Amino acid sequence: MKQGKYIKTFKLLLPYLWPKKRRDLKTRVSFAVIALVLAKIANVTTPLLLGASVNSLTELSSGINLFMLVPVALIIGYGIARIITFAFVEIRDALFSKVSQHSIRQISLNIFKHVHSLSLQFHLNRQTGALAKFIDRGTKGIDFLLRYVLFNIVPTFFEIFLVSGILFYLYGPWYAVITLTTVTIYSYLTFQITEWRNEFRRKMNQADNDVNTKMIDSLLNFETVKYFNNEQFEFKRLDKSLEEYEIAANKTRHALSLLNISQTLVIMTGITIMLVMSAYGIKNGDIDVGGFVVINAYMLQLYQPLSFLGSVYREIRQALTDMENMFSLLDISPAIRNTLNKLPQSNIAEIKFDNVSFDYDVRRTIINNISFTVPNGKKVAIVGPTGAGKSTISRLLFKFYEPKSGGIYINNVNTNTISQESLREIIGVVPQDTVLFNDTIYYNIAYGKAGSTKEEVISAAKNADIHDFISILPDGYETIVGERGLKLSGGEKQRVAIARTILKNPKIFFFDEATSALDTSTEKEIQKNLENVSKNKTTLIIAHRLSTAANADNIIVLDGGAIVEQGTHESLLAQKGKYFEMWGKQKPS
Repeated sequence: MKQGKYIKTFKLLLPYLWPKKRRDLKTRVSFAVIALVLAKIANVTTPLLLGASVNSLTELSSGINLFMLVPVALIIGYGIARIITFAFVEIRDALFSKVSQHSIRQISLNIFKHVHSLSLQFHLNRQTGALAKFIDRGTKGIDFLLRYVLFNIVPTFFEIFLVSGILFYLYGPWYAVITLTTVTIYSYLTFQITEWRNEFRRKMNQADNDVNTKMIDSLLNFETVKYFNNEQFEFKRLDKSLEEYEIAANKTRHALSLLNISQTLVIMTGITIMLVMSAYGIKNGDIDVGGFVVINAYMLQLYQPLSFLGSVYREIRQALTDMENMFSLLDISPAIRNTLNKLPQSNIAEIKFDNVSFDYDVRRTIINNISFTVPNGKKVAIVGPTGAGKSTISRLLFKFYEPKSGGIYINNVNTNTISQESLREIIGVVPQDTVLFNDTIYYNIAYGKAGSTKEEVISAAKNADIHDFISILPDGYETIVGERGLKLSGGEKQRVAIARTILKNPKIFFFDEATSALDTSTEKEIQKNLENVSKNKTTLIIAHRLSTAANADNIIVLDGGAIVEQGTHESLLAQKGKYFEMWGKQKPS
């Protein structure tokens, strides 16, 4: 099961490693592989040059070789081979760096796009801290996997067989057999202990996710923690996850120590056996002193990548696990079909709900067979008690969800057949709960229309009646609003939201309790401004305060997910029904 997931992960990575439309990146990969091969060839010649140097020095000391030219040349050759090995390794890394970084960039962007395409329900249920960890660890794992699978695992085993062949040719079969046996035992122990250790790593990662999630949730709800004096509760809650992380981290470290000891024991046993054999070979005249040095150098040279192989294998398994978590996000399908059809261009904007029904849970119907029309250039308000389904209508119109039955039409085009982007381009929303980016006031207002000028931003702020407030701030429009806009009051945040919607200048205005956080005098001023900017534009208002809806061309009274009344303010009062009852409770005494 796990192997299938790993194969799937490699398949997802392959197009980024060898991108079809990027010849330059494929060229870089090809030259990096060539540099790798040259580095390995240079690397396996260094022990041979070192052994030849030792033999020439031995001959020099015994008087056989009276010229310094040969040993000096061999020593210089040894040094050059070392330099060439190092140089080609660095050239390999430099060539491949652009490929790996481009892969990380494209995968991160694709994951980010996909998460944005997921349904509102996913984002309501997500744990932001854990999600951020998945993406962060997954993208880091990509670079590691791309580098070390291609440039360490395969080349290391290639070098092992190459060295075994050289030892077999120069000194006999037993040296090759012991080399391969040592490597096999070493690899088996590494894989087995690492598999056992991975269970602790998984628990450690889970605890790390819990720590991150609890910490971020607590900080995002800083004010709530203070309101209820629950600092100690938050500390204990976090400490429990930190304790779980500590226990798992200690077990992971102990397992790593056992692995390192086992690896060293196996490799040094193999080296010792071969050196003892070479000592007897020297005594019997089968091997010269240079051969002893060559065997020792080869084994020590193999020990370094083998030692690294243990770490690489652990990190590859971890990287695959991290990437599996990240790529699992791609398995979540968007709830809304984002078709490619664009909404036809038009100077009019009419909204029509035709027998629309919807529920989040089949056991409880939220919207029940409602029909209404918002004619072009007219203002329609939807009012009703809490839980009547008003906000659900806004989510359906904005295509966060699709109706279970019936249809929603813009200019007689069913919204199910048009793309989300095309629909949302013509709708400007002022939500009830305004969330701002942790950036400047200017950035948050300008977010309504990319590329807007400073004059347009200031004009929108004036229409939202917030320009004067911004002007008296020490940093003016460059004031940082804080996480989710917490440095601003509820009314100030709402006016920023109104300003950026005004800046967007959409064909359809949608106000979802747009003035609910404002005081009465400011609300009246804002309402006048909203009436001016939305004049002759199609406007849909979700209102709890009936005064906000009083001047609408049509008022729809919603109760229990169904339309119970509709008409103008005066006609609804004359009916003395639900609207009359609500107006009586809200009007000033």
